[in-house]
Amino acid sequence: MGTFEYTTTKRFQHVVVQCLIASLALALLTVVCNRLHFNLATAGLLYVIVVALLARMGSVVTSIFASIIAALCLAYLAPPAHSFRINDPLDDVAIAAFLITSLLIAQLVSRLRRMAEEALSSVDRRLIDAEERERARIARELHDHTGQRLALLAIGVEELQNDIPNQAAELRARIDELREQTLEISADVQTLSHELHSSKLDYVGLVAATQGFCKEFSEHQKLKIGFESHDLPSPMQPDVSLCLFRVLQEALHNAAKHSGAKQFDVELWGTPDEIHLIVRDSGLGFDPKAAIKGRGLGLISMQERIKLVKGQFSIDSQRNRGTTIHARVPSPFRK
Repeated sequence: MGTFEYTTTKRFQHVVVQCLIASLALALLTVVCNRLHFNLATAGLLYVIVVALLARMGSVVTSIFASIIAALCLAYLAPPAHSFRINDPLDDVAIAAFLITSLLIAQLVSRLRRMAEEALSSVDRRLIDAEERERARIARELHDHTGQRLALLAIGVEELQNDIPNQAAELRARIDELREQTLEISADVQTLSHELHSSKLDYVGLVAATQGFCKEFSEHQKLKIGFESHDLPSPMQPDVSLCLFRVLQEALHNAAKHSGAKQFDVELWGTPDEIHLIVRDSGLGFDPKAAIKGRGLGLISMQERIKLVKGQFSIDSQRNRGTTIHARVPSPFRK
């Protein structure tokens, strides 16, 4: 990524905004120190507190920038006042010591914050891995045992129906009804097994698994789902494929349950930098902030999964105007 492209990214713009906020905060603090005639020691302590807070909330670049600005502000406060010329060599030493100390504090606070974020991310990843292993185990149980037993039950009911004399029409109709119910239960178990752990995702990839899920889900829920896909990179990282597949599942389940719509659109495509997934409906819509604060864990789960693969997740929803869920993850071939 070139210099110009980097300056247009949200990350760079976020850093610029943080630096501006740091400059304003330090400028305001300088005015207060000047008006109250604080000495260099008191002012330096206040500057260190501000730098530490910025390091806690901002980036390393912001912290370094704030430390340098704070040192300049101290030089401005040192006698003679309102001038960057310092007469006392000890003041020079004090300001240099302040700059080194604030940089070390900023680096330490940033490192502690990064370690905390990595620890939390590690916990989230282990929880999701454990969830996926449990999903796979339950899916195998449903497919290999429960599904096969239901299939054998359906065959047994059919054989029993054939053994009943033709005159027992009412009994035959009842058994036929039981057979249909058994087949429906078997189909539901198979669908549940695929939702818990899609073997297609492992063997044929994200596009085929996504398209297959949309088809099965639309048939099971009596809905219409339009699916489009193009320009996806290959090979796809397994964690990214699984993440996007789970986001698709959760988004469609939520939409089918709450939107009131009967038609949905799913788009999956790639660019040189990112892989995109969009799930869109024209239903009732909702308040995303209120939904995230509610008891449901679906939206939070999608956000956390996307965060673990260093992606971005957004929801655009308005009352009676539908909802668009957009997930973006970095491309494996991103430069």
